[in-house]
Amino acid sequence: MDYWPYPPVEADRVDPFDSGRTETQYVLFGGHRPTSAFTDPALFDHPDLHQWIPWGYKILRRAQKVAIHRHGDLVREWPVLYRDPRVDPVDPPAGETLYLDNWRRSVCGYRILTSPTAMTAAEDAYDYAAATEMARAASRAEGRALVVYMYDAENWH
Repeated sequence: MDYWPYPPVEADRVDPFDSGRTETQYVLFGGHRPTSAFTDPALFDHPDLHQWIPWGYKILRRAQKVAIHRHGDLVREWPVLYRDPRVDPVDPPAGETLYLDNWRRSVCGYRILTSPTAMTAAEDAYDYAAATEMARAASRAEGRALVVYMYDAENWH
């Protein structure tokens, strides 16, 4: 299987490329390999997560499904719910400089998947329009493309 076998309960696992479900869905990435999607964000903090995504020299990233394209057409879109101002400063408060976590910023942002093993990043990983255009083009060539927004990361070792 191409996905990490998570969430623990198989009934909670959603195909990341499924566009039929309207609720917000999340995905974990252990390195570049994703888990199945899931709808309960509490699953990010499962106390035994390391049993399904083994510790090792990889980055664990939290992501949300944002859009699915098929054959060049947008099929489903979800609003981004979580933004970390240390990583993605949308509007810094007037007169304040936000501390940017450069390491996290470099591994987060929008990513496009055409399969569980084929992930790419837009040139500006924080530009949704650019990510959408890349996904549209990728879905024309590959048949489908998933846009995820990675909003948090940690070393997983």
